[in-house]
Amino acid sequence: MDKTSFWWVGLCGICHTGGGPTEFDRDGYKYYDMKTGQFGYELMGKTENDINRPGHHDGDYTEVNTSNGTLRTAPWDKTGVAETDCLYCHRKDRAVNDGKMMNWAWRAATLRKKDALVDSAGDPVPAFAAAATAGQGWFTQLDFNPKVPAGKPPMANNLQIDYGVGVDNGTITQKGSQLYVSAGMITDQPKDQACWGCHAMADAKKRGREWFNPDTDVHYRAFNKLDDLDNTNDIAPGESIACTKCHPAGMDGVKYNHNIAKGHANLGSARNDTDWAGFRTCRDCHMANSALRDPNAPVPPDKIFHDGRHTNILSCEACHIPYKAKPAQLVADNSITGTPKGYNTDVFLSADPLDPENPDRSRWYPSFTWKKDKDGVQRVFPAKLLLSAWWGDWDQNGTPNDLSDDQIKPIPLWRIRGITKNAPLPGIEDMSVNTYAEILIYIEALKANDIHGNAVAITPVLVKGGEVWYDDGNGSVAHFEYEGSGIHTESSHPFSVSHNVRSGAQAWGAAGCSDCHGGHSTPFFDRKILVDPFGPDGKPKYRTVRGLLKLSPR
Repeated sequence: MDKTSFWWVGLCGICHTGGGPTEFDRDGYKYYDMKTGQFGYELMGKTENDINRPGHHDGDYTEVNTSNGTLRTAPWDKTGVAETDCLYCHRKDRAVNDGKMMNWAWRAATLRKKDALVDSAGDPVPAFAAAATAGQGWFTQLDFNPKVPAGKPPMANNLQIDYGVGVDNGTITQKGSQLYVSAGMITDQPKDQACWGCHAMADAKKRGREWFNPDTDVHYRAFNKLDDLDNTNDIAPGESIACTKCHPAGMDGVKYNHNIAKGHANLGSARNDTDWAGFRTCRDCHMANSALRDPNAPVPPDKIFHDGRHTNILSCEACHIPYKAKPAQLVADNSITGTPKGYNTDVFLSADPLDPENPDRSRWYPSFTWKKDKDGVQRVFPAKLLLSAWWGDWDQNGTPNDLSDDQIKPIPLWRIRGITKNAPLPGIEDMSVNTYAEILIYIEALKANDIHGNAVAITPVLVKGGEVWYDDGNGSVAHFEYEGSGIHTESSHPFSVSHNVRSGAQAWGAAGCSDCHGGHSTPFFDRKILVDPFGPDGKPKYRTVRGLLKLSPR
């Protein structure tokens, strides 16, 4: 919201592959129509002064500089708009180079250059309109640095589109003066590599997911026939369609409606009405009495599974995703400079779920959260809690004794950077804002004005560790737990952990009942879950699953 649509298309349009908000404004008008030479705001009877006047900017037609907060009219006429990129998903053969999905990289590099993209002669190239073409490799020149920091997309210097490249490699068919996409390059079901282009970076960062690894995912191994002794039937990574086994796109009997089946994510609210619709769950495929049973899916033989005390409370994933071997981001600290500082799971968690300080960091254990399953039953699912620390402006709505109507509005990071100059404020002893004195320093600083003369915050507060920290009016800082208070805010974000399912031999319970039950601390219920990376004493704070879920085995 704070970065504006033009910025969002240039950076986030990489994986939001065309159409919708990459093409149309909030009123349904195309941002810019190259055929008519008109902006969407002109069709609404507005002028450039209307959408970018002092003290007011239109989020669709201005762009904010995320470094310093300066504004400019969004040059949609220079970039064009990003229309639906069908081939991003439906191209049969993907270009992979040294483990990098090049179709993604080409598209990303083109979009990110925005209105500064030029061709080999130095003439302007409409980056947003050209992104789909570049993503197919139909160019003779696209210069960019492919080695960029993790989480940062590449950025092109120039792009020389040449459809002759596609004609020569057979992806484009030429009939007279007309060019057509060759039917042989299109696949009905998207290959896993098409999903991987966007989801690999996001899922690895958020959930520690591993792709194309038969040793850490029984489904990838089974769907690609990698678990038998016949090597001749193995399906190669480039041909794998394991993703669509559980996430088909033909929902509700309509084959090509493009509503890719999904489960129920802990975070986000995109099309909640389609949660679980068409999605194939563990129970759908493995239960003996399931109408959707997959005949190749083994029926769980273990008595643990058939004990209703387990299956009525625990999801299948709770036991069959016991741990993760790849680090994931665990902390996002936006409180110090306004530039996010992240910490991974291997900083605060260890291979011993009961002892976070164990030096073995080869794996980490997720938390758990209650979630409604496909059959409507609330069950325990694994989740990775992303902990955030951020500054907000607390509006008590004129009712200081009633928190239920309060709002804590996040302060845009460019406004915080305007105060900090991208460095910790004087008085900060380490790279965290956690002591009362440090919090008070920032609270006072954030009451200043931004570059536009507006107050950064009227009532600055820090949201961190499950609490709201605020100036108590007596020269110190007070705080309260927001859970149960009635105020809607959060600093703990449960990302669903749903992939890299392991076999029964590696699941909880394989070593016996003591994994979960007994009079002693158990690795399932008493594992340590980080709830605050830096408490007032600078030390991390943990809670157990038993304490977080209010659940104890009997």
